[in-house]
Amino acid sequence: MIRSITISLLFLSIISSHFSFAQNSDFIMDERDGNIYLVAKFNATWWMCQNLKYNISEGSVCYEADETNCMLKGRLYSQEAAMEACPEGYHLPTDEEWKELESYIGMDKDELDKKFNRNTGTVGKFLRMGGGLGFDADYIGMVNPKGNSSHAGRRAYFWTSSADDNGFGWIRIIEKTKDGVERQAYDKNNKLTVRCVKAGVADPVTETEAAPAIKTEDEKVKPKQRDPSERKQGERKQGERNPEDRKRKQEKQGKEKIPD
Repeated sequence: MIRSITISLLFLSIISSHFSFAQNSDFIMDERDGNIYLVAKFNATWWMCQNLKYNISEGSVCYEADETNCMLKGRLYSQEAAMEACPEGYHLPTDEEWKELESYIGMDKDELDKKFNRNTGTVGKFLRMGGGLGFDADYIGMVNPKGNSSHAGRRAYFWTSSADDNGFGWIRIIEKTKDGVERQAYDKNNKLTVRCVKAGVADPVTETEAAPAIKTEDEKVKPKQRDPSERKQGERKQGERNPEDRKRKQEKQGKEKIPD
């Protein structure tokens, strides 16, 4: 197990060196099976940049029933299974979280709630494999409720956790030959790809909680100037002599004036 994790981490490190992220990125390990995933923060949400591989007991399959496809490309899940499959701290994104991602990368506001292909020529390019954003949609295809596999190499299908008014699950489709992002509602028993998300946190420095000011070297060594009126009793002004010293000086001067 340790050897396989080490190999996976090395492989992912090589892959991540080719990504051009404009945001934070990191790795997470699913402690249930040791799989390691690249994640990236888009706006305020952390997204997996690889397909989930966790083998949940029911509701997940491999494309064409080939375990090699699961190992290399990830598993395919029904919507119900997808909502239970994400590692601790992560969850299946809602339809709204997908809209937030699409808005973040430039989709027009009036396009977000539409069905079918939206914003042709912009958003889909960023989410594609090698699209520069780092999301890297993998065209793994899908498996329908009858168990038939289709569209590998052409389309990537992603579940959301949301449903339309008719009880069908909202999904996203990213197609290799199209530049938009398709939004449709599918039978929940279809087996599709899963990308898990984690809600982000606010920046540590906010308007209500500013970072402490850093003192300069001058401010560190320069003593505080105090108003003369604030002197404590017994303190003397700068250059003021002690009364006893002044008396001794006067006596000495008097002796020097006496002739021999």
